[in-house]
Amino acid sequence: MAASISGLLKPWTPRVFFVRWSRYNPYYLEPEVQKEAYNRSETELSAEDKKELELKMLRPIKSAPIGVTSSFFSDPVLSKFTNMMMKSGNKVLSQEIVTQTLENIKRKQVEKYHKASEEKKEEIECNPYTIFHQALDNCKPVVGLASIQRGGNADF
Repeated sequence: MAASISGLLKPWTPRVFFVRWSRYNPYYLEPEVQKEAYNRSETELSAEDKKELELKMLRPIKSAPIGVTSSFFSDPVLSKFTNMMMKSGNKVLSQEIVTQTLENIKRKQVEKYHKASEEKKEEIECNPYTIFHQALDNCKPVVGLASIQRGGNADF
């Protein structure tokens, strides 16, 4: 009975009878979350990549996991900084503070850009993400610590 019902279903519908622990049928493709995969033109693609691209157009794709995104604005360093800033689990507040800070940086840089002369305008960085990464690099310690392992017998 179960095999006859599943045979009538379309191949991309989830089969409750055969897939026990997954929400998705094995027919579903894995999601592509790497930003670089979308930036390549068709002339750069190999024959295998073109075939895979055609499959992605025809077959359904699983939804991405919760913490994964392919957004241009997603930055693992910035999200780590937001998590480190978080106090008593209030992530929304910490994200608002970081967003507001990046917006303030952008406003200051654009203001500085418009006040500068034509020669100095090329030197002014207006991207707040780049400025954030430069600030983090400036805060990193120059010298790292390493533990010293002393060998030998502990019995004196």
